[in-house]
Amino acid sequence: MKELGIERKKGDPQRLDGQVTVYAKVEADPEEVLSMKHPMASMVHGGLLAVQGNYREQSSLRDFLKNEMGISLDAGGLDGDDGLKDMIENMDGLESALDPEKLRERLDNMGDIEEFIPTPAKVVPFHSETEILDQPGDVYFAGFFKGVGNAVLAVNAIPIVYQAVFREQQMLSLQSEIESLIEQIEWNDFGDGVTIASPGVNPEEAILKEYIPSMLYQRVDPVAFETSRKQFRAFMHGYRFNDDVEAVLSLISKEKELGIEEYKLLELYAKKIAMVQMEDFAGVDVVHKEIEHLREAM
Repeated sequence: MKELGIERKKGDPQRLDGQVTVYAKVEADPEEVLSMKHPMASMVHGGLLAVQGNYREQSSLRDFLKNEMGISLDAGGLDGDDGLKDMIENMDGLESALDPEKLRERLDNMGDIEEFIPTPAKVVPFHSETEILDQPGDVYFAGFFKGVGNAVLAVNAIPIVYQAVFREQQMLSLQSEIESLIEQIEWNDFGDGVTIASPGVNPEEAILKEYIPSMLYQRVDPVAFETSRKQFRAFMHGYRFNDDVEAVLSLISKEKELGIEEYKLLELYAKKIAMVQMEDFAGVDVVHKEIEHLREAM
């Protein structure tokens, strides 16, 4: 973002707040700005042009119209008809000829692509940079501009990228929570609370003598096989290297019989997992090299 002159003034980019203020500094002559007829020019105060977006509470154009302009597009809304008519009547040019009912119908028909339409940010007047930096949430500086139109483009473009990243972070966070919940459910349903870290458990012995034989035996029955796999995952709950767990499961598939090399790999993975639990990292390194060497030879 530095290459474009954009600077993060406040907030953590890895955990976006959802509320954002974006501002630019307009270096045009104040008299020239005041003489402009475009309403956006009147929003420049002390050389500052700023917008704000609240993507915690607004995730669509529909939300924006309702929260910021009091216009409800829902059928039977108390203020929907009058609010939408007032908005259209205040537009200049061709928009003033639009029928509110037709506009509402078009917006309703956009439901399938609504997530692809950015939620607008609203222009907010500020009189000092300090006032802007005191705003809650994240703050971005869009740069210096001599043209008001260019400043407008900048402060409206950044919130579009911001809300995309914010929504992505929300989606990934939700996925992580769901996966954690599923893992917890499987642990409770299939593991009886016993895991690789439970007191008195010998990980290598349990894997080689209990879980691997169970999965191999149950391969003829898809339902029982899946249950045995879930029991193994539950037993491995909390193990720090999930790749080892997936490697064991991938070796025991329904499609093929195991050969000498596959059985040897299962033994090595069981040994590695046990050494990780005992924090014998020197031993882990040796076994890992054996695993790599055997895999390369297969």
